[in-house]
Amino acid sequence: MKSSKLQLKIQNSGHKIIRLLVLLGIREGYLLVRNVYGIVEHPFLTFGRIVKTKDLSQGILIFGLPAGLWIAWIFILLVSRFFIFGRLQFGFLAKTSFLASSLFTAGIFLFFGYWGFWAWKKGRRNN
Repeated sequence: MKSSKLQLKIQNSGHKIIRLLVLLGIREGYLLVRNVYGIVEHPFLTFGRIVKTKDLSQGILIFGLPAGLWIAWIFILLVSRFFIFGRLQFGFLAKTSFLASSLFTAGIFLFFGYWGFWAWKKGRRNN
């Protein structure tokens, strides 16, 4: 009898944890999509909101997005080269696509850094 109650408690706890994780994932996903759209439309206001609310998770997600895309492209290049040639042999298109993705990622970081700096500076000045 006692073990079945304990098993039921553990099962209910597992369901609660999964439910909370799903709800947290939905919330963070919504905020990420909202902030990415806001950065495209009005970057100063969006970065100002992130700085004002001190939402570190959104800051990490926003700044981690270009880095994650860049790392994913490097992984795709490495894996595709290994499967195609059997060794890491890079041709002109692979080198060009790596350079293009690196420049694109650097441009996004500069864009984010510029607007993030101005939002941080204005937020500091207002306090």
